[in-house]
Amino acid sequence: MFKIFLGSVVVASSIFAADLQTTGVEVILDNGKKATVKREAKPKECESVAFDPKDVFGGVHEAAPSVNENCKRSFVTYFGKISPIKAAENIETYGEVEVLEFIEKSKTDKNLLLIDSRTENWYNHETIATAINVPYVYTKKSQYPDEFQEALEIFGVEAKDGKYDFTNAKTLLMFCNGIWCGQSPEAMKELIAIGYPQEKMKWYRGGMQSWLSVGLTTVKP
Repeated sequence: MFKIFLGSVVVASSIFAADLQTTGVEVILDNGKKATVKREAKPKECESVAFDPKDVFGGVHEAAPSVNENCKRSFVTYFGKISPIKAAENIETYGEVEVLEFIEKSKTDKNLLLIDSRTENWYNHETIATAINVPYVYTKKSQYPDEFQEALEIFGVEAKDGKYDFTNAKTLLMFCNGIWCGQSPEAMKELIAIGYPQEKMKWYRGGMQSWLSVGLTTVKP
């Protein structure tokens, strides 16, 4: 059984895409608490860090010793296969601003679902607010038939006699760990194989690594 982590509807406001980067998107989590998905405020002591390569990247791509410790972040690199910019011909690739817009729109449009395609251990560590965890392995009918059926129900797909009705299929925005992560591409591949309309799938290629790199809010389910 996989967990569902949904944001509830809050009063919608007319926010232009550019404003989302500064104001963020307010959501209500399943525990009833409010959260704002936004870029975290930069500590005062970090405002004076110059965009000079010798300051930002000192030594072997590390911040120079003169940079305040509160202004440094650690990132893990991974030697996985780099994904192409498009997962499939008719699947749109999203960046961070488009993800924020999607979250904003999903507050009033329940046909929009943000899908964390990673396995539960990754999801339970942290995820993007309002994301639903449907591990990519559960899109594999032959391996997980019960979970596959439950995933179809969440996605709004009706299955009968081995055929699928996508009339009420929801628009899915899928992501995983980063451009090197194969979990969301694998999920989309499996869905395409059963006929899920590509136009109803979107892909946040940068995933959690890109989301964290620009200081956007994450939550722990």
